[in-house]
Amino acid sequence: MKVEVSAPSAVLMNAETGAILYAKNIHEKQFPASITKIATALYVLEKKGAQLDKLVEASHLALKTVPAPARQAAGSQHPPHTLEHDGTMMGIRPGEMLSLHSLMHGLMLSSGNDAANVLAEYTSGSIDQFVSELNQYLQSHGIQETRFSNPHGLHHAEHWTTAYDMALMTRLALKHAAFREIVKTTKYQCPPTNKQPSRFLSQHNRLVKPGPYFYPKAIGVKTGYVAKAGHTFVGAATHEGRTLIAVLLGCSESEHRFRDSIKLFEAAFREKLLSRVLFAKEKDRFSQSLRGAKAPLDALLKEDLVLKYYPAEEPAFRAEITWNPCKLPIKAGDVVGHLRLVEEKGNSLKELPLFAAHDVDQKWWAGLGDLCQNHKKFLLAFFLGGQIILMLVYLLKKNQKVGQR
Repeated sequence: MKVEVSAPSAVLMNAETGAILYAKNIHEKQFPASITKIATALYVLEKKGAQLDKLVEASHLALKTVPAPARQAAGSQHPPHTLEHDGTMMGIRPGEMLSLHSLMHGLMLSSGNDAANVLAEYTSGSIDQFVSELNQYLQSHGIQETRFSNPHGLHHAEHWTTAYDMALMTRLALKHAAFREIVKTTKYQCPPTNKQPSRFLSQHNRLVKPGPYFYPKAIGVKTGYVAKAGHTFVGAATHEGRTLIAVLLGCSESEHRFRDSIKLFEAAFREKLLSRVLFAKEKDRFSQSLRGAKAPLDALLKEDLVLKYYPAEEPAFRAEITWNPCKLPIKAGDVVGHLRLVEEKGNSLKELPLFAAHDVDQKWWAGLGDLCQNHKKFLLAFFLGGQIILMLVYLLKKNQKVGQR
């Protein structure tokens, strides 16, 4: 897919299949800024997704805030999760009781660093423990190019990821209905709490709200910005049942990430679905020789094996035949195996049964061999019985000869 984007690192991925439609420095380490919160939301939903109505109390420790220079200074003693005065906030107060549902909206709409810390502390008992668990969780799902030091994305030297990894995280997150619902919300009314009256939280993602970059096919996901990361963005869009994820890292201007995302989405959605007949029904034959058979076994398909794909997602695959254990004789129309298309990673793309094209009979000696095999206990007993009878006859005759002497 030929598209030019200004972001130093970018990827466009199919959310269902993981196919990559566009790639630019996708494995280059970058600072993610607040798109880190996608991973935080994912892990919270994995552990606490069934408790979104539960009220959580915000601790003083989770809300501790210091000036940015003090936090980012070389040799700083402040933990990486410590908040900065000028960072984006939901506006949580110490001792405030909020539902996980409200905190998740504060995390993903307002990009609240305070919401990230409160969620992390509740989910794992401490923020440091949450970060450790999050990194382990990501690695266990094949996300190997990421290391997070906090749950919100404020700059830290040991907090980085790649465009490819961010797309993988978003694939996982989009599997959660609650995540999909939250990230497409443009405005959320936070219920009154024990510390504050009701208030509204607004979406930062310009693809999903009215304005110059509104994109009707967009369904989320998250913006990010810190000076050392530049403007970052993860977007998702759906068209005709196909969901795509765009990741742009290190943009120099905020507008570039929205413009480039739309450019990537539209280039992909303009593609026409292709259809290729790889194997034709009742025409392509597949054969194997069977021990004891009068003729080779010929098999065929009863429907065409068709592969459908978009040009930018044409898969690399191989065809594999799996033969069923066959017992002779075989009748025409019996299912004797399967023909399967397998992609590079070993996942099955499509599979169809193979049917015997004609009868396959057994040679007479093979039938005799099967008879012997099926009745081998009886034959063994018969043989041993015969041996015993012969032995008795021999002994009897021997005794007779001795008596005659």
